[in-house]
Amino acid sequence: MSDANSKQTTPAKIAPLRRISPLWLIPVVTLMVGAVILYDNWSKRGPLITLEFATAEGLEAGITKIKTREVEVGEVEEIQLKPDLNGVIVTARMHYEVKKLLAEDSRFWVVQPTVSLTGVSGLGTLLTGQYIRFSPGSSTKMADHFTGLDAPPLTPLRTPGLRIMLTTDGDFSFSKGDQIHYRGITVGKIESVDLNFAENKIYYSAFIQAPYHQLITAETRFWKASGIRAELTSEGLAVDTGTLDTLILGGISFSTPDGQLDGETAAEQSLFYVYPNRSAIKAKQYLYSIRYWVMVTDSVSGLNVGAAVMHRGVQVGKVVRTDYVPEGGNLLDKNMDIPIMIEINPGRLGMPDSEESLKRATADINTWIGQGLTATIKTQNILLGQRMVDLNYDGPGNIGEPEYMMDLAIIPTGVDTIEKFTQSIEAFITKVNRLPLESITEKLQTLLDDGSEAVTSFRDLAQSGQALVDNDRNAALIEQLTSTLNSVDALAHSFSSESQTNAELVSLLQSMAALFEELKPLINDLKQKPNSLVFPYKQEEEAEPKRKQP
Repeated sequence: MSDANSKQTTPAKIAPLRRISPLWLIPVVTLMVGAVILYDNWSKRGPLITLEFATAEGLEAGITKIKTREVEVGEVEEIQLKPDLNGVIVTARMHYEVKKLLAEDSRFWVVQPTVSLTGVSGLGTLLTGQYIRFSPGSSTKMADHFTGLDAPPLTPLRTPGLRIMLTTDGDFSFSKGDQIHYRGITVGKIESVDLNFAENKIYYSAFIQAPYHQLITAETRFWKASGIRAELTSEGLAVDTGTLDTLILGGISFSTPDGQLDGETAAEQSLFYVYPNRSAIKAKQYLYSIRYWVMVTDSVSGLNVGAAVMHRGVQVGKVVRTDYVPEGGNLLDKNMDIPIMIEINPGRLGMPDSEESLKRATADINTWIGQGLTATIKTQNILLGQRMVDLNYDGPGNIGEPEYMMDLAIIPTGVDTIEKFTQSIEAFITKVNRLPLESITEKLQTLLDDGSEAVTSFRDLAQSGQALVDNDRNAALIEQLTSTLNSVDALAHSFSSESQTNAELVSLLQSMAALFEELKPLINDLKQKPNSLVFPYKQEEEAEPKRKQP
C-alpha cells in the first residue's frame, strides 16, 4: 500500500506568464504627465513678433526685455540685419497674456537716457540697461510685425483730448515737443512736424489734453509765445511777460479775441493758423482766396505787398505782388501797364471760408466785372504815402466776359478823384505855359496907344465945336462931355507903355506864368509820392544807356 500510494503523483498547475510588468506603468504615467505639461506650455506660449528699428544700439538677444507699465511682457530672441542693410529686424517672444493686445496700431520704441530742455527721462536704464517699451493699440485687427519708433511718442494712445493741425505763414517755426499754453498753463504739445513741398507750408500735429480741449472753438486764435512782448500804443509802452517756461522754451499760446463770439467746438484735425504775436490775432487768416490782376497805367509807388483791397469801406483782400513784369514787357516802355496781383477772400465777403464759397465768389465777381466793377489805386495815408486798391462800380458796364492773363481774370482800372484833379491842374498849367503872353502884351499896348490918340482927337473936335454952342443946355452938355473925355484920357494915359499900371499888369502876368511853372514839379511829386509834403522826395536819375566800347 505504501508503495502504491507513494507512486501516485499530484498533477501540476499550469498558468500563463504575465508579459507586461506593472513597473512599466511608471514611465507611461510620466510620459503622459510630460505631454500634458508640454501641451500646456505650448498652448500658453506667447506669440513671436518682429520689430523693425533703424539701429540695434542698446539691444542684445536673450537679454533685452520688452515692458509695458514697467512690467516685463516679452524678450528679444534674435537680431538680424535687413536684406537691404537699411536697419535691423528684432525677433521677440511676447508673453501669452498680452497676445490680445498686439493690435496693428501698437507702438514699440527703445527707452534710453534722454536729456533735453523739456526734462530728463530714462535714467533708470543706466542701471538696468535699455529695454523696449510696448504701448498697446486700440485697433481690432491683430498683427505680428511692427515698425519701431525712433523716439517715444509724446501722447499715449487713448489719452482723452483733441488732436488739431497748426500751420504758419511767417518765417518762424516750432519743433516737436514744443508746449502749447493757455494763460500760462501747459495744456498740450506739438507731436510732429511736416513740410508740404507742394504748398511750401509747414504743418504741425498738436494734441490738446482734456478738459482743455473744450476751449478750442472755430474762433480760437493761436500765436507764438516768446515770453516777452512789448507794444507801443497810443497810451504808451505796454510790456507783457509770460511764464518762465515760455521765456526759456517759447511755445504756442491760444485764446479767443476780445469781443469775438465763441464759435462751434472744433472738430478732430481742424486746421488753425499760428500768428507771429498776440497783437496779430485780430486780423483773421483765411484759407481760401481768389486772385486777380489789376493793370496800373501810372506809378505804383506806395502800393506795397499786403496793402488792403477795399470795397465799400470794408477790407475784402490784400495785394499779393507788385513786381511782376510780363514776358516780353519792358518797364522803359511808357505804354506798358504794370500788373498788380491781388487776392479776395470769400470769408471777408460774408461767405463761409470753404471751397464751395470759393466757386460761388469767383462766379459772382466775374459777373460784377461785366457789370462795371473797377479797381482804383487810392491814397490810404497821405502822410505815410500808403496806397490801397479800392473796388467800386464805375457806372453801368457791358464788358461781358473778363479778360485773362496767366489764367487770372483782369479787373479794369478806374481813375482816382485826386488823380483826376492833379491831371486837370497839370493840363491847366500846360495851357497857361502855351499862352503867347509877350504877343498879347504888345497888342494890348498898341490898342492903348490907338485909344489915347482917338481920345485926343475927340477932345480937339469938342473944343473946336464949343463956339457953335450958345445956349446954357448945350454948354452943360459940353461941360459934362468934356469931363468924361478927360477921365477917359486919364485912363488911357494910365495904360500907356510908360505908365505904372501897364508895368504892374505885365509884371502880374509874368508872375502868374512863373508860379504855374513852379507848381508843375510840385504836382508831379504829389502824383508820384503823395507824402512828399512831409517826407522830401528825391527823384532818382534814370540811367543813361551807353554804347558798348569797341
